[in-house]
Amino acid sequence: MKYGGKQYSFNGQLINHFNPQDKRTFSQRYWVDDQFYNPTSSSPIILYICGEGTCRGTPSEGSFPYQIAQKAGALLVALEHRYYGLSQPLGLESMKTENLIYLTVEQALEDLAYFMQWFKVNYKYRISESQPWITAGGSYPGALSAWFRIKYPHLTVGAWASSAVVNAIVDYSQYDYQNYLSVSKFGASCPKTIQSLNEYFEDQLYKTTPDVQKQFKARFGEKALKLTHQELLFYIADSFVSQIQYGKSSELCQFLANYTNFDALVNATIKFCTDVNSVDMYGSYFVSNSTFDADMEDKIGRQWNYQICSQLGWFQTAATNPAYALRSSKVDIEFYKEFCKNSFGKALWPNVDQFNNDFGGANFIATNVVNTNGCEDPWQWATRNTTSGSITSIYINCNGCAHCVDFHGAKSDDPVALQQAHSKIQSLVLGFFGKSSSENIII
Repeated sequence: MKYGGKQYSFNGQLINHFNPQDKRTFSQRYWVDDQFYNPTSSSPIILYICGEGTCRGTPSEGSFPYQIAQKAGALLVALEHRYYGLSQPLGLESMKTENLIYLTVEQALEDLAYFMQWFKVNYKYRISESQPWITAGGSYPGALSAWFRIKYPHLTVGAWASSAVVNAIVDYSQYDYQNYLSVSKFGASCPKTIQSLNEYFEDQLYKTTPDVQKQFKARFGEKALKLTHQELLFYIADSFVSQIQYGKSSELCQFLANYTNFDALVNATIKFCTDVNSVDMYGSYFVSNSTFDADMEDKIGRQWNYQICSQLGWFQTAATNPAYALRSSKVDIEFYKEFCKNSFGKALWPNVDQFNNDFGGANFIATNVVNTNGCEDPWQWATRNTTSGSITSIYINCNGCAHCVDFHGAKSDDPVALQQAHSKIQSLVLGFFGKSSSENIII
């Protein structure tokens, strides 16, 4: 997805929203796109929530949020998540384990509310209290969008929550099972090939001499030598699923089918892994590095792993039935516990029961929320997939329809299911704004 907007800085964001005696602030980046905006008392604002990575700006041409903003005459605003990109609460000291205590969902939600109140008064158009806002986000930001609607129903008129992982789960084996289902659509040989490769990689790491093991790891690059055996298997698994998660199951399966010679397949797979993925997020050696500088801006391994280790979970383990597993069973819950401990120098583990009790999990209660899921998205098992009241869940069933597929810009050659989903989303979002959706979707 492309991004745009003009970048600004909100220099008064609170570091700790939950201690009224703590007046410390930091600079949080935000972006504004006002090209469709005509300031009136009823002009809408879409607050696009950036998540676990450097914010690139507001969604721009070629994205569906951009098309919705054009349709609604809305102001598009994007806010960078604390601790990511250059929005660092404690500057160069932000990444130290003791300073990550302010990296929580609750603090991030307060950031959004505090920013909105400041923006209304300080942005050049002086946003009135009567102007309707919605939040929009995909994946973890999709969950933030839904959670914001739960906690601050008076600040927005609705929420767009794409692939929103609202249900915190510790042992998330369903992720692996869904990946199996997704690639199986393109032939039984595809998952079997991945399983054969995993077996070979396990044998190289656990059934050979230390010298052979070292040589094998080195094939993934010098940094891979810093990974434990389990961490390397974690990295390999994620290299495959990074394709599946984003609707490229067909391309992945075709790539694997191109090789009839197993040695050639292994060589091609190792190159594939190093081309599409970096080991930095998968080795506790790298994640434990608390140094922050400009070169670290795009590295999110430490921050995101802190969030999942301390609060959110979603530890991806092999499918319960080995016949459906696309990742090594050696990457289990005990591995993740050790990984979290080694990464942050102390035992960290999420209390997901408490978290879901606070936010509602997959059964959260709110009004005016549109949830979306693609049929090939492995995260769908951590989302809400039922419709109730004014919470509408849309399931997009088509080949290649995976994570946050509804954020892709509407095109005339989209699968019918995606066209129908876009039409429904447009109707709902414009309805939140009190506008009619009688016209066709902008393409």
